[in-house]
Amino acid sequence: MSGMFAMPNAAPPQQPKTAFQKFRESPLYTIVLNGGLFIAGVAFIQSPLMEMMAPQL
Repeated sequence: MSGMFAMPNAAPPQQPKTAFQKFRESPLYTIVLNGGLFIAGVAFIQSPLMEMMAPQL
C-alpha cells in the first residue's frame, strides 16, 4: 500500500528479525568486533610485513 493511502498513525508491518540482526544489535557484537580488530592489529604488528615497512635504524 502506498504512503498516500496509509493510516496516519499506523506503523509499518515489522518483519521478524533474523539471528544475524539480533546478534548485530547485541553488545556481544561490539565485543567480538573490537576483539577481532585488536587481534588482527597485533598479528599485523608482529608480522614480517611490518618489518619490511619499518625503516632500518
